[in-house]
Amino acid sequence: MAEHLPNLLTDDPVAVADLADEMMKAAVREGIAASEINEEVDSVFEVIFEALQHREGSLGESDQAVFDLLAGRLARETGITREQAGELIETIGTDWNSLVREAHFLNEQGT
Repeated sequence: MAEHLPNLLTDDPVAVADLADEMMKAAVREGIAASEINEEVDSVFEVIFEALQHREGSLGESDQAVFDLLAGRLARETGITREQAGELIETIGTDWNSLVREAHFLNEQGT
């Protein structure tokens, strides 16, 4: 998600709502049902808001929804466990490319 966010920090709820709408439309275009997204997060709006606030690559304690979403995606896309994904996020931060690289390294090491 971080790769597709605009280069701005905002707490404007209208701007965040517009981004949430765009994200849901993009998901439909990619064949991802809204129900799948709703299984992963309680609020798309909240996830985008938090992502905009923490673009620098770290999560605050109150960002559990973002953390859970990122850990789940990392686990699914790389084949590591959700626990390993969570540990990587806590250690590395939220930079997706770094997370994927380290997850692939874990898979190669067989841990």
